[in-house]
Amino acid sequence: MRYNLIATCPDEITPLLANEVRRLGGESVRPGYRLVHFCADEKLYYESHLKLRLASRLYRVIKEVPASSERIIFDKVKRIRFSELFSEKLPVKISVGAREKEPKIPTHLVGSKIREAIDDSFTHFQGTKPNHSSYEPKVSLRGFMHSNRLMLSVDTSLNSLHKRGYRVEGHPAPLKETLAAGLLSLCEYDGSIPLYDPMCGSGNIVIEGAQMAMQKSPLIHRKKGEFGFEHLKDFDSQLWRRVQEDARGGQSQPAAPIFASDISGDFIEVARKSALKARVERYIDFQVKDFFNSKKPAEKGLLIANIPYGLRIDETVSEAYLRRIGDVFKSSYSGWRCALLVPESCPYKLVGLKPTKRVSLVNGAVKVKLLIFDIY
Repeated sequence: MRYNLIATCPDEITPLLANEVRRLGGESVRPGYRLVHFCADEKLYYESHLKLRLASRLYRVIKEVPASSERIIFDKVKRIRFSELFSEKLPVKISVGAREKEPKIPTHLVGSKIREAIDDSFTHFQGTKPNHSSYEPKVSLRGFMHSNRLMLSVDTSLNSLHKRGYRVEGHPAPLKETLAAGLLSLCEYDGSIPLYDPMCGSGNIVIEGAQMAMQKSPLIHRKKGEFGFEHLKDFDSQLWRRVQEDARGGQSQPAAPIFASDISGDFIEVARKSALKARVERYIDFQVKDFFNSKKPAEKGLLIANIPYGLRIDETVSEAYLRRIGDVFKSSYSGWRCALLVPESCPYKLVGLKPTKRVSLVNGAVKVKLLIFDIY
């Protein structure tokens, strides 16, 4: 069995996700806008859901059909044997997107035609009606309109892949796990050098870093039934179990230490609890301390800091803060690669160092930049 899959992500990290897919063994890899197309056999299909760190969601393509009118959409989609894909008893969610801002056929009408076609398909091929409940859907179908074509797929991740299952509540603005992994990838972190987050907040950067360093699959702790493919009729539970066991067996000890600190003891406690749930707590040295009044934790390594949100609001404080960070980098972090995640409008030149690399990103609804400095 071979599958055509689509992995989605922020557009800025599409090349990194494409490389991640290739390393995993994906074939016919084609990056697009905010997505990566690839082909996989059944084993890799399951592995992708466990091991891709940068993907937001995974979709399995069902079929692409002509879509120049509502009638054509209905006629083509009703021929798909949905009863062979999922049970009529499962609640189904349908969503539709489009490349054009104002598509020829409004997306809500496309969704209605897909729903009607699914009803017709079940009635014709199985003599039953599917579940129309929208409560806790177990099957999520996604339609995408482009150039009078409709690509219909099933969301096999079901829940967004940033939901690793380890996050503990208690931090007001936790960095999304997939973004944390993206920052590490942009900094070329591979676990071979020390990692330090001096303003760790929720701890997601160092937790993702620990998982990368020990080659731990980021979604290994998801509970049973939390992936969409588990609710499809062709789900192979035995193969899935073997893939999980192989993933657990492929873990190793980190080759270099990982450090995390924050001036807030409450945040350190939240980060420590999340790391414990992720089962990486013993590999991270958590400390309550002020970055500006402490020594570097190792001779060289990678430092990544997401500047606290409170300092982004007051421009005066932000400017002073940036100057202080630059002073510490220049005086104490020779030999380190240091990265800052800052708002797009931040006057980052006040750091007093020229970035080796600048990458535009989005953190939630906030436009940000990742600034990478190689300190000599």
